[in-house]
Amino acid sequence: MTYIDDRMKKTWSYFLIVFLIFTVSSLVFLPNLSRHFLWQDEAQTALISRSILSNGIPYGHDEKNSFSQEFGAENAQGGVYKWHPWIPFYIHATFFQFFGQSDYIARLPDALFGIGTVLLCLWTVRSTGKGIRASLLAAGILMLMIPFLLLSRQCRYYSMATFFSMGCILTYFLFLQSKKYARLLLVCSTVLLFHVQMIYGAIFLVTMLTHLTLTKKEFIKRILGPLIGILCFVLPWIGYASDISYQSRYGQFLYYQDFSKQFLFDFIRQLFNYVIPFYFMIFLYIVVVVHRKKIHTVWNDSKLSMSFYCIYATLTLIILSITAPNSFFRYLVTVLPICAIIIAEIVELGFQAHPVLGYVGLFLVLLHQPLINYCYELTHDFRGPMEGLVGHLRQYAQPADTVAISYGDMPIKWYTGLRVIGGLTGENLEGARHARWVIIRKYFNCTQGLVVKQYLQSQVQSGQYRKFILDAPDTPYENREDPQNHLYRTATGEDHVVIYERIP
Repeated sequence: MTYIDDRMKKTWSYFLIVFLIFTVSSLVFLPNLSRHFLWQDEAQTALISRSILSNGIPYGHDEKNSFSQEFGAENAQGGVYKWHPWIPFYIHATFFQFFGQSDYIARLPDALFGIGTVLLCLWTVRSTGKGIRASLLAAGILMLMIPFLLLSRQCRYYSMATFFSMGCILTYFLFLQSKKYARLLLVCSTVLLFHVQMIYGAIFLVTMLTHLTLTKKEFIKRILGPLIGILCFVLPWIGYASDISYQSRYGQFLYYQDFSKQFLFDFIRQLFNYVIPFYFMIFLYIVVVVHRKKIHTVWNDSKLSMSFYCIYATLTLIILSITAPNSFFRYLVTVLPICAIIIAEIVELGFQAHPVLGYVGLFLVLLHQPLINYCYELTHDFRGPMEGLVGHLRQYAQPADTVAISYGDMPIKWYTGLRVIGGLTGENLEGARHARWVIIRKYFNCTQGLVVKQYLQSQVQSGQYRKFILDAPDTPYENREDPQNHLYRTATGEDHVVIYERIP
């Protein structure tokens, strides 16, 4: 009877911990999701997701506007969107269908997947035989990792990729333990990861096969069945989307050695800048010195899981450096939970040596995060250029009006439903000559953006337009998720955004 009582107590304690993690995560992921307007990439996701409600499948345009940011390269003949897999769009469309279309609802599923990733982080560490403190440390560090929070509060695929990648890792560890249903769960989680973002699914498969080859060769035969099952669900999409060419759009970046080296350095630098403080290496050195007499035992206890984490992180950095069109921090999203777990295990070793050393390690990790700025973001409003522009157009524009803009067309399309020309759609700009409203943004982010800006400038200079200076800063973006670009407070000291009205 005592054994049953102890087991019940442990079960209830574990459920209480999970509930606590969920509750605290909700307090840091969910508040103030509608703080700022959707920026360009978010609005594109929202627009494509909304197209599902009327078409059943994602389209890259509607009856008025193109939703392209790659000069039309994302769409197949007929306008079906194939640049990214469809699961994120269907998830957002489902939320729109049941809860309406708003900034909060657009970001809500992503925040929920972020919370789910924190819980999976907890369960993954527990599945490797670690104690509850190490599991809590991993979940807590990820939950307070501000770059991860920023990515998870975006109307994009980022938190879904981390959720399903952690699901793949958890089910892989269960597979190594020969748990019941592990192979079926491994197939399901990997297929879903592929259909959220193909590259992360490929990275996981390569990591898994590499890890098995190096550590558990006897499991290679057992993985063949799940591997075939995964390919059966993935290859049809690859064939279906084969008429979309990434090479034609980003051929000058993909697989180019000099770019790849630079991207690799950029990715590593960003991890040290925003995730793992470089001075944490000193703490790691102290921990290794303290445990030097039993470091072999420590490694043997953790080598199966830790070797997987290291292989996964290394391959992610290398493969992304080779295949990514740029070194954006957001591409590292699936590495962030792995970083949290590795940091947590190092801090746990500090706690095992002495509680003070453990708390010092945890303090060093949290000190590196802009927690005060993030608390400000959760409790204050924000005003960006899109809010000013959309507010003006909602007040003065007519439904039949056309807007021409150099950059930032997606939010205008999402919020106003007006015909919008410009941006990175690759459309003919001749229609901008008759646009009632012309918006020339101060900044541009690529050569095509500069071309559109110069075209609109020449149009305004040669015609008669009324100029409106709006009460909103003309920052490059409404607000981006990359930590180096993210604004926790409304920008001051920037020029005000300007909109021109054509005089008939």
